[in-house]
Amino acid sequence: MLPFGYVLRNLLRRRSRTLVTIAGIAAVTMLVIAMSAFAHGLGRNGAEAADPDVVLLLGISAEVDLVRSVVPRGSAEVAAAAAPGVLTVDGQRAASVELHIATRTGNQVGLLRGVTDAAWLVHRRVQLVEGREPRGPFELMVGPLAHTRLGLPASALAIGNTLPLERREFTIVGRFAAPGTTYEAEMWGRLGDVMLATKREDVSCVVVRLAAPEAIDELRLFAGRRLDLEISAVPEGELMQALTRSLEPIIALARWMALLAVVAGAFACANTMFAAVLARTRELATLRSLGWSPFAVALALVEESALVALCGGGIGVLAALLIGSVSLRYPMGALTLEPDLQSRTLGLLAALASGGLGGIVPAVRAVRIPLVEAIGGRT
Repeated sequence: MLPFGYVLRNLLRRRSRTLVTIAGIAAVTMLVIAMSAFAHGLGRNGAEAADPDVVLLLGISAEVDLVRSVVPRGSAEVAAAAAPGVLTVDGQRAASVELHIATRTGNQVGLLRGVTDAAWLVHRRVQLVEGREPRGPFELMVGPLAHTRLGLPASALAIGNTLPLERREFTIVGRFAAPGTTYEAEMWGRLGDVMLATKREDVSCVVVRLAAPEAIDELRLFAGRRLDLEISAVPEGELMQALTRSLEPIIALARWMALLAVVAGAFACANTMFAAVLARTRELATLRSLGWSPFAVALALVEESALVALCGGGIGVLAALLIGSVSLRYPMGALTLEPDLQSRTLGLLAALASGGLGGIVPAVRAVRIPLVEAIGGRT
C-alpha cells in the first residue's frame, strides 16, 4: 500500500476542488439525515403512538377514517355512559366525547379538538406543562407543534394571547406535551365551546380507555348490537396503522430522495477523482513503473475519495447537530425532525458510500491505461 501521507498530500495539492467536493458531500449528508429523520418521525407519529387499551367509537360510515366520522352528540353520550369494559377512576369513566375539526386562521389550517374532562383519563400521554386546562368560555390549550401546523411563530401562541378561530376569539390558557403522538400539533378546547364556534350538532367520536385490552371483544359486540347508535369500535392501533399507510408514499419519497442524494454525492466524488487521474497520469504510471502494483495505486485513489467523503460526512453531521431539531408541517399534522443517532449514522454511511462508489471507477480507469501510454501522458 502507498503511504497515507501520499494520499493526504494529493488532497492538499488541489485544495479548491477538494473543498468544493467536501461541501457537496456535507450537503448530501445533511439531506440524508433530514430525510431519515422525516421518515422516522412520520412512523413514530403513526403506529408507534397507539395505546393498546384505547378504542375509538366512530360513526359506522367512517370505517377507520376519523375525519369522516360523524356521531350525533346524544348517541355519543349514551355510548360513553353505557359502553362495557371501560376503565373507571374515582367514579369517573374514561370515556371522552370529542370533536375533531380542521379550522382556519387566515390562510393557515390548524387542528382543533373539543374535549371533555374525561380526556385526561383517556389520553394519558398528554401532560400539562404550563398554565392550566380550559375552564372558561372559549379557552384553549395548545401543543408544542400547534404553531408549526398554523404556520405561525411560537410567540403567537403564548399563554394569554388570543387566537381568532371560526369567527371567535379563543384565549390561550395552557400548553401541553404528548411526545411521540399526533396530539402535539393540536389545539384543545372545551367540547361545548368548539361545537358552538363551529355550529356543529354532532361530534366525531367517543374515545375510551379499557380496563383491559381483552375487553375489546365485548365493546365490539356492544357496538354491533346497538344499531340505534350507529357506531363501530376501532382500536387506536388500527386507526394509526391506517394513518401510517396513507403516509407511506411520503415516506417512500423521502427515502428515494436520500438515495438520489447518495448518487449525486458519488458523481461529485467521481468527477473530482477523474480530474485527479487526468492531471496525474504520468505520476501514477511512474508509481507503477517503480514497482507499486495496480491494486495499490487504485487503492490509494479510493482512499483519497473516501477521505474526502469522510470529511464531508463529518462536517454534515456536525452541521445537523448545530441546527438541532426542526419543526415541519405535513398534511395530517406536524412533526419534529431530530438528528438522532440513527439518522446521523445513516448520513455518515451515505457519505462514505458516496466516496467509495465515486472513487472506484476512476481508480480502475487509472490502472487500466497501458503503462507505456500513461508514461507518455496519453489518457
